[in-house]
Amino acid sequence: MVDIGVETTVHEHDAGLSDYFALMKPRVMQLVVFTAVVGLLAAPVNVHPIIAIASILFVAIGAGASGALNMWWDA
Repeated sequence: MVDIGVETTVHEHDAGLSDYFALMKPRVMQLVVFTAVVGLLAAPVNVHPIIAIASILFVAIGAGASGALNMWWDA
């Protein structure tokens, strides 16, 4: 009987912050945030600056989360 050794290669990849950022599709996020900023600037009423900053932040978080979920779904 011949004993054939099989080598297995384990690729360990430590994901860095840039890898997680790339999952969020930053170019798509830029377009979504730009659209939200234009919407705030075109609003017929004055928007409080704190509310405007919070809205832009939450739009960016939502866009990043949807990009990450899309990458997960496609995998």
